Amino acid sequence: MNRRSLYLLSIVSVFVFLLFSCAELQKQVTFEEGTKENTVEMKVSNFNFEPNNILTYEGNTVLFRIENVSIAEHNFTLTDPAGTKLEDIDIPRDKTLEIKITFSRAGIYHFYCDKLFHSAFGMKGQIEVVGR
Repeated sequence: MNRRSLYLLSIVSVFVFLLFSCAELQKQVTFEEGTKENTVEMKVSNFNFEPNNILTYEGNTVLFRIENVSIAEHNFTLTDPAGTKLEDIDIPRDKTLEIKITFSRAGIYHFYCDKLFHSAFGMKGQIEVVGR
């Protein structure tokens, strides 16, 4: 194998590693069924939301306090179980924004960063909304 092929193989291997190692869901953050309003303290860093796996209940309101701790601007886009976009907000570097959302129906809601390649490298998560 020549030097150029070895270099290219190394680059591809690193990208594949990043793609599969960053895309996993973290331990689920769960709220009690009886609570009507909850707060999620979310940190946004390079290719990561923390937490990225949340469980709440139908009818609950969640205040997302999203802090961008990276050196780049990121985005928080939220879609409902049908894929309809509910939120789409840019988060400047070193800033914290708040978004309040009431989850009116059960299902899996997805959130991700819409910046180029960010969600492909694992910058995404889910909110499981359980029916009452």
